[in-house]
Amino acid sequence: MFSGGFRGFPGGFPFGGMGEEESSNSQAEVDNKTLYELLGVAPQSTTDDVKKAFRKKAIKEHPDKGGDPEKFKKLTEAYEILSNPEKKDLYDRFGMEGVKNGGGGGDMGDIFSHFFGGGGGRREQGPKKMKAKMREQQVTLEEVFEGKMIHLTHKRKRVCDGCEGKGGANAKTCTTCKGRGMVQKLQMIGPGMYSQSTGPCNDCGGDGTIFPEKDRCKKCKGNKVIDQEKVIEIPLERGVPDEHDYQFYGESDEVPGVMAGDLYIRIKIKKHDVYERKGADLFMNKKITLVEALTGTQFTLKFLDGTNLHISTKPGEIISPAQVKTVKKKGMPCYKDAMSEGDLHIKFEIEFPLPGQIKSDQIEQLKKVLPGPKQQAKLEAKKTLFLEDYDETHVNSNPEGGKKDEEDDDDERGHGGQRVQCAQQ
Repeated sequence: MFSGGFRGFPGGFPFGGMGEEESSNSQAEVDNKTLYELLGVAPQSTTDDVKKAFRKKAIKEHPDKGGDPEKFKKLTEAYEILSNPEKKDLYDRFGMEGVKNGGGGGDMGDIFSHFFGGGGGRREQGPKKMKAKMREQQVTLEEVFEGKMIHLTHKRKRVCDGCEGKGGANAKTCTTCKGRGMVQKLQMIGPGMYSQSTGPCNDCGGDGTIFPEKDRCKKCKGNKVIDQEKVIEIPLERGVPDEHDYQFYGESDEVPGVMAGDLYIRIKIKKHDVYERKGADLFMNKKITLVEALTGTQFTLKFLDGTNLHISTKPGEIISPAQVKTVKKKGMPCYKDAMSEGDLHIKFEIEFPLPGQIKSDQIEQLKKVLPGPKQQAKLEAKKTLFLEDYDETHVNSNPEGGKKDEEDDDDERGHGGQRVQCAQQ
């Protein structure tokens, strides 16, 4: 009665019972070559071959390098499937439908629910992936200016290659939990009353597999994963902004049956002793003497690329206190446009002579050279008020305008003293 009605099952009827001719026709319709063609590898390629091919294409097709985001997404999906032995096997046998649906397996409720609707069976939602990890990498402003390749040693967990993530030789699926590692447990809470909970399987310890102790993997000691160190290459781009994140696909931890998570490297730029960066511009402070401010200044700066910048004011130019001058095209490279640069802005601080450094005869000469007020009549010494240094401790901050001594007395007596006396009367 079901003749010809189950041709839609990937790889044929999942429980057997179909003829050889019908099964081979269904198998021929499965597309299990596209992912290999996308990465440019053969079906018999090893996991390392897949990783190398993906890395090569990812560098070229990454969106940050101008690649197509959709194409890069497909490359990542191909890598995630073909680098996982279990999912690669599903893809080779059943194509993408096999990967998405777990190979067409499961109980009858799941199968009929998927193909005919109804039912409440759980459907596999595709491969799971470990959570991403974040690391910070400190760099100098000089390194950001020049750009460089940074080598960072990164420790991650990888599926043990000694036992292929099984934990040992001759591993078998635990029949108690059916490989899930978890079982439903009943606990009596009273006469005729039970509670149901989910917990680790006692027979396999939650691993889902069992094997004799003598066959336990010596490399991972039965843990199925091992710690692995890898040198990550960070292509620090010229002018990259602070707290920029570089994403490395599949370079974080992995466990059997779960794809490796992504690794994010966050760039943190150290504070510079001379230059302050704002966007593509650089800012700095420069102290000069009063003579330099009036007659011109020349100085040399050690720049971020190691060269010396010889900087000078224009002839006859006078620098005012807190004035900012700009050196064009001597800032940071513009991010994603290394052929363009920002500017260097210099704020000048003028150091004036200390008291007593200028002699009386020099003062007279300065008066002749520098512009100043018109000649004034000589003031009488007794009526002249001389300027004194400002002293903050002598400031009268009495809000009522009284003497400072009265304010201090109020502080000692406490505010509202008169109101207290009135209350006593």
